[in-house]
Formats: sequence, structure tokens, C-alpha cells
Amino acid sequence: MKVEVLDSKKRFLRVRPESEEDLWRLKIALRKGDLVTLRTSRDVRVGSGRKERIAMTLTIRLDSVEFQPFTGRLRISGIVVEGPDEFGVKGKRHSATISPGQSLVVEREGGWDERVIARLRSSASPGSAVIAAIDYDEYAIAVLAPHGFTIVEDVPVSLPGKDDPAREGEVERLVERVAARIVEEASRHKAAVAVIVGPGHLKGLVAERLREAAPKLRVVVDDASMGGSTGVREALRRTTVAEALREYSILEAEALLEEFLRRAARDRDSIAYTVKDVLTAAKLAAIESVVVDESLLYSLDDEVREAVDEALARAERTGAKIIVVPEDSPPSEKLRAFGGIAALLRYRLPPEARRLSES
Repeated sequence: MKVEVLDSKKRFLRVRPESEEDLWRLKIALRKGDLVTLRTSRDVRVGSGRKERIAMTLTIRLDSVEFQPFTGRLRISGIVVEGPDEFGVKGKRHSATISPGQSLVVEREGGWDERVIARLRSSASPGSAVIAAIDYDEYAIAVLAPHGFTIVEDVPVSLPGKDDPAREGEVERLVERVAARIVEEASRHKAAVAVIVGPGHLKGLVAERLREAAPKLRVVVDDASMGGSTGVREALRRTTVAEALREYSILEAEALLEEFLRRAARDRDSIAYTVKDVLTAAKLAAIESVVVDESLLYSLDDEVREAVDEALARAERTGAKIIVVPEDSPPSEKLRAFGGIAALLRYRLPPEARRLSES
């Protein structure tokens, strides 16, 4: 992400996202009420009253931000506060799409926090991984990235019978086709890892062909009970896959939540959840690691958002591990039961210690 501070009070930032990960970071950083100035287009009436789509520069006061993984676009909406007078767009609602490579200026009343600017500038991207699950009946290929997970292909397989002399050739063509699609998706999403799973030896054949076709791609092979999308989802739960992809926040969050639930069953003083409880633990420098639903980072409730920001800032200063998960991911669904945020603690915090800290 290219980020330029435009004034001494840090109210204005010029940003240019350069990847889907950058768009995701930008979504997390934007707040309701921010003013976004960008080049966009809008249908307006011209001449005899007919509508025509005209390119123009508008400033929008944000009230919603939507990011759809793997579309390469971020959609923002709000009320136009600045625009060409001749088109009468001020005060009207407008939605715009932001794509990688597009520049925009964002104004925040009160200025931008240095931590937020640092997150936006972060160029470290873990990339993506391709996961394929194959058997003799079906195969599926999926892409896993920090901002989400999607199945890009799910195809039934119809092979000749075992005694059919054409079977061997058809198997070879299937292996070649699956390996080629994995290479294609790995290239498109800049994947560093490919994970091939399945119940039989087909996965090994695909892995062998893949290593020949893309020697720089790390290939991991593991078992699964079946191919297709079910096999892909099974792969995500396996230890070898988690180890191969441990840099991805979505899997790290799952592991953290599993430990959180184990501790919840045997030692509730060693965990914290809900925004208020996690903030209390953060003030006591007790947080070892914390996972938070991204929706809390841009909550429309100022009190909730500010409390989450403070909790994460304090946790960061004491060396805690912080994992932010997309709001439509499996970890997010589990987090909702705990107020959208959960933490593992460095040491036990009995209820009385938490009450004293709050008083």
C-alpha cells in the first residue's frame, strides 16, 4: 500500500492499494464519517434529460464499506459532500468501487493514528495458498488468503472402468488438468504453497506433476477421506496443512480459539472475552494473544471501536500476538458467541482482580 501523509496534523492521507490484501487493510482502517475523495463515475442527466455516465471527482462522507474476497474490489458508499456543481450531486448518495492501483485521499477528523498509518503501510503479504482435493469421483480447487477462503473449481470426474484400456490415459489427462489449474491459480494469487489431499494415490500423481511444472511452489501432500469441496474443508482442519499455512491469520485464529475453548472448560481465569473484559486484561498487561473480528475495528459504535483500539494498542505494546479475522470467516462465527473478541492470558486473572482494575 502506498501511503502519503499530506498535512502536518495527519488529517489527510493519500493511499493507493496495490493488492487485494491492501484493499482488506483499507477496509479495516476506514471509519464511518471519513471523507473519501476519488475519481469515480455517476449517471447524470444531460442535454434533453437523457442519462449519461460521467467521470468526475467526488468527496463522499462514508457510511458503509464492503469488501468481497477475490473480486479485487472494495465498495464504499455515503453522501456526496463535494462534486461538480453543474451536475447537482451534492447531498446525494453515491457508491464507488476501489480497485488495486487506484489512488484516493481520505480525511479523518482529529487526524490519523500512527498505528493505523503503519498498518496501512505494511507491505508484508503472506500471499495465498492453493488447496486441491482429488479422488476418482471429483476434485475441487480452493484458494486460501489472509482475507478469506473460496472454492474456485468443484468438478465431478467420470473415468472409464478399471478394466477399460482407456482408463490409464484418462487418469493421466485428469492429473495433467488438475496440476495445470493449480499452477494457474497459484500464479494468479501469488501462492507460495499448494496442498494436495485425497483418499488414494491420485493426490501423489498430481503432486509429482506439480513439482515438475512449478518447482518453486512448496507442495504438501496429505490424506483426506474424499475429494471435492468436502475434502478441501477437511484439509483445512488437518495438522500438516495448518503447519504449512500457519502464517495465515484465518488458521492461526482457529488454533487460538481451540485453545481458548480448552481453557474455558478448565480454567476460565486464564482467558478473557467481550470487549470490556479484554480491555481490562490489556490494562493489566495480561494478554498473551488475542483474536478479534474485523467488524469491531470499524464498528459504528464509537465506544466499542475506541475500546477495541485501546485494548489492541495496549496488547501490542506488551508483545501480545494479535490476529484479525474477516467477519465472514469460520473463526468469526465462533467469536460472535464471545462478543467478537477473545484472548489467552499470560497469567490467571481471578474475577476480583478484574473488578479492582475496573474500579
